[in-house]
Amino acid sequence: MKTLVIVAHPNPESFNKNGIVKTVIAALKEKNHEIVVRDLYELNFNPVLSA
Repeated sequence: MKTLVIVAHPNPESFNKNGIVKTVIAALKEKNHEIVVRDLYELNFNPVLSA
């Protein structure tokens, strides 16, 4: 199965990224998922829709 994990936390050293996301990835790999991780802050994602 293909799985997309989206991370959106401004602190790269946060528990969200270093604890939760790593645990999710490890669990999905155990079940042979094909995983893609997208960090919105690394991608400079702007959530504000402009005209």
